[in-house]
Parts: sequence; C-alpha cells; structure tokens
Amino acid sequence: MDAEEALLKLTGWFLENGDKGVVVAFSGGVDSTLMAKVAWNVFGNKAVAVTVSMEFITKKELEEAHRAAAGIGIRHCIVKLDLPERIKGNPPDRCYQCKKLVMDAVKEFARESGIKIIVDGTNYDDLGSDRPGLRALKEEGIRSPLAELKIGKALVRELSREIGLDYDKPSNPCLATRFPPNHRITVGELQMVGEAEGFIRSLGFKVVRVRSLDGLASIELGRDEIAKMLDGNNYGKTVEKLKSLGFEKVALDPKGYRTGSVS
Repeated sequence: MDAEEALLKLTGWFLENGDKGVVVAFSGGVDSTLMAKVAWNVFGNKAVAVTVSMEFITKKELEEAHRAAAGIGIRHCIVKLDLPERIKGNPPDRCYQCKKLVMDAVKEFARESGIKIIVDGTNYDDLGSDRPGLRALKEEGIRSPLAELKIGKALVRELSREIGLDYDKPSNPCLATRFPPNHRITVGELQMVGEAEGFIRSLGFKVVRVRSLDGLASIELGRDEIAKMLDGNNYGKTVEKLKSLGFEKVALDPKGYRTGSVS
C-alpha cells in the first residue's frame, strides 16, 4: 500500500463509519494529527479534536497539540481530568487505568456533542507491542482506523509528509512512563523530566527519554545519537542543566533507548 492508497482507504473509512461527525482523541503526535486531518477533510466542522488535560500532561504538550490542531483547522477542545490518587501512585497497571479514565472523559464529551464515533491514532505496528492501554481502548469502544486498515508507522509518516503535515516528530509517550512502578508521581517531578527532555532536544537530539530513579536522571538516546552526546560540550551542558533542575545525579545509559525500560 502506498500513501495515495492509504489516504483513499482512510477517507473511505470515515465516510463509511461517520454519522454526525467524529471525535478524535488528540495528542498532537504524528498519528493522531493524521487522524484529525483526514477527519477534518471529510467532516469539516463536524470533526472535533479532543485533548485531555491532566497531571501527566505538561503545558508544553498541550500547547503543541493546540498548534497542531490549528495548523489543520480542526476545532480543538481541551477536557480537564483530575486523576485519582491510585493513578498518581503509578501502579503496575497505571497505563490501563489511566487510559480508561482518559477515554471516559473523551466519551462524555462526544455524548454531550451528539457524536457517536471516537477514533484515536493507534497504528498497525502498535498492535505488536506490549501496550496495556490497547485493552482499555477496546473495552471503551474507541476505533483505531490506522490499525484496522493495517497502516503502520512508516506509512503514517510517508502519508503525513505527502499531505504537508509534520511527519518527523518523534514519538513521546506519557511522562509517567519515566518513573518506576509504585512511585508516587508529583507534578514537580513531571515538570523536571519534561524540562530535562526539552533541553536535550534543544541540543539537536531526536529520541530522548530521561528516566527518574531516586534522584538519578538516566538519559536514554537513540543509539545513533549516543556518540553525539559525548562529542564536544553536549554532555557537560546536559549534566549542568539537569542538576540545576533538581536531579542529584545524571548518567547516560550506554544501551540507548528501549521501550518500557522503567515502567
């Protein structure tokens, strides 16, 4: 399947399944932005991008989601969600529980708007990974057109590039994934991690995770970028910055980024 065929299939999916419009569960990432763009192309003002604001989402992430929606032209709504203490405690099934609450909030918005169809940006490749949130999506009746049509990440990026969207934005899972299970996550800690990762990206790095472990900032980079961190003053600047944010120790993980290395 090429980009042109993928766009035709996605458009057909929305035409076939849409009724009075569609709500897109919107993070502002590459996948959900593509969903929002196609939904807007099909439904115009009857398509709504909904972002859930909660403790695990930084102000910067909300601003980026708003900019992505504005670039498309789709109406963007932010729904506030207060997380219960059991979620802030980061239990082993945090992702599943949190996704259930987030999608409940999106479903409530859709009900009040008279819209039956809710979609998210889960792509076909995601189905092959260990993502507890996928079970929550299924239980909540959220549709995933990319997964249903067997459109994976590479094709998502190709199609996004073809239609003028930001196709090169790296994946950036929820900041709660940077903390070990059963560690109560505070807003201050989330801000520290978010600022730390933002600083490292400002140095030109694309794949960045800062894992927070008892005062230690463990930096994971794409394996092809580890040498770049050690060149010149990048590492020294990073250590100085992260310590100024409140981390006691800073270390570069020589194994590089790998999914779920903390949580």
